[in-house]
Amino acid sequence: MIKKIKILSICILPLLFSACMSNMASSVGIDMTHKLEQSNKFAAGHYKEAADLALNNIDTDLDIDKSNLLATLKAGNNLFYAKDYEKSINLFDDAENIIKYHREDTLSSTTSDYLAKIILNDSVVDYQGTITDAVMINTYKSLNYMASGKFSEARVELNRAIDRQRRAKDTYAQLISKQQDALNEKKRQKEGKSFAKTLESRQTQSIIRRNYSSLYVFKAYPDFINPFTTYLAGLYFIIDGDYTKAASLLKETYGMMPKCEVVESDFLMVENILAGKRKKEKYVWVIYENGLGPIKKQYKVHIPVYLVSDSVTYTGIALPYMKTRSRATADMNILSHNKVIATTELVSDMDRVILTEFKYSYNDILQRALLSTFVKTYAQYKIHQKNEYLGLAMSMFQFATTQADTRVWDTMPKDFQVAKVKMPKNHKLELQAGRHNINVTLAKDAQYSIVYVRIPTSKSKPSISVINF
Repeated sequence: MIKKIKILSICILPLLFSACMSNMASSVGIDMTHKLEQSNKFAAGHYKEAADLALNNIDTDLDIDKSNLLATLKAGNNLFYAKDYEKSINLFDDAENIIKYHREDTLSSTTSDYLAKIILNDSVVDYQGTITDAVMINTYKSLNYMASGKFSEARVELNRAIDRQRRAKDTYAQLISKQQDALNEKKRQKEGKSFAKTLESRQTQSIIRRNYSSLYVFKAYPDFINPFTTYLAGLYFIIDGDYTKAASLLKETYGMMPKCEVVESDFLMVENILAGKRKKEKYVWVIYENGLGPIKKQYKVHIPVYLVSDSVTYTGIALPYMKTRSRATADMNILSHNKVIATTELVSDMDRVILTEFKYSYNDILQRALLSTFVKTYAQYKIHQKNEYLGLAMSMFQFATTQADTRVWDTMPKDFQVAKVKMPKNHKLELQAGRHNINVTLAKDAQYSIVYVRIPTSKSKPSISVINF
C-alpha cells in the first residue's frame, strides 16, 4: 500500500506543480494566452492588432500594473509602428514608471525579502526590465515625439536615454547589491561552507562556460551602450543646431561603428560646420529597423551541490541562453527618379547590444540560480531525513520551480540601419527592401526629414513614419 501511495505521488505531484507554475506565470506578466497570436500579428505587420492583444493583459484599473511590464512594452512598441504616437507615449510612460517602481522596491527591500523571492526563481517574480529596455523606452519615446512634431519633448527623452547609458554601470551595481548581501548571508549560515564550495567548484564553472561559449566569441559593444541611441541623439542635435553636442555623440558612435560611412559623413559634416568650412544642406535620413532581435531559451544542466558531508548530490539547474533570429532583408535601397542613390548601412547590431548586457550580467544570473537551487536542495535533503514523503513533495516542488527566466522584449529589431541622401527636388523617394517597394513623399517645406521604416520579417507589412523638420 505504501509503495502504491509513493508511485501515485510521483505521478500526480508534477501535474499539480505544473498547474501551480502556470498560475504563477499568469500572475507575473507572462502572457500564456495571446503570446503566439501576438507574435503572428506582429510578424505579419498587423501592429494595431498585436498591440490590442498585448493590451488585453494590462489591468487598466491600476495606476501601475507592475506585473505586466512586457505587455506594456510590446503594446507601446506596436502602437508606434501603427502610428498611434500619443497612446504609444502613454504606454512607454507607464513602462518607465513600472521599471522605476521595481528598482525602488529592490533597493528598499531587505536581504530576507530578496531570499524569499529567489527561492522560487527569476521567472516567477515580476519582470523588471533590463538596462537596454530602459534606454530603448526613452529612445522610442523620442521617436514618438519627433513623429508628433513635439521636438523639445524629443530632446528631453534623448538626453534621458544618453544619461541612462552613462549611469548604467552604477545603476546595475546598486540593483545587484542585494544579491551580494544574500550570497554573503548564505555563506555565513551553517550550510554556508557547502554553498561556497558549490559556487567555486571547477565543475560548475566548466559546465557554465561550455554552455555559454557563444558569449566568449562575439565582439561586444561598450557595456550598456546602444550605438543607435547615441547616433539618433547625435542626428537630432545636428537637426536642432546643437553642433557641439552632436559632434561629441557622433564621435562616440563612430568609435563603435567605424565602418558606417553615414556616421562618418555626419561627424565630418558637423566638424566642418563648427570650423566654419561648410554650410548647412538639406538631407533625408532613412532609418531601417530590420528583422527580429534575440530571444531567450532555456537549458538545464546538472550542477554538483555540496551538502554537509563530502558526498555530492546532483540536482538540476535551469539557465537562459540567447538565441538570435533573422533579418527581414539584407538592407534597403533608396531610389530617386528610378535610380539607386544609397543603400542602408548597419548602425547598431541589437544582437550585440543585448548579448553585451547578457554577458555582463550572466554570472549574476548564474549565482541567483545556484542560490535558489542550493536552498531548495538543502531543504529537500533535510526534510527527506525526517519524512520520506515530505522530501518527495519537496523534490517535486524543486522540479516545478526549476525554470529559467526566458522573458524578453521580443519586438525589438535584429539591427538598425541608416542611409543619408540629399533632399530630392521633387520631395519623393522610393525605398526597396526585398519584396517591398515603398513610395515616400516628403514635406515640400522640410529642411530635413527622417524616414523611419520597420520590417520585422520578409513577409511583414512595413511600418513607415515620415518625420519632417
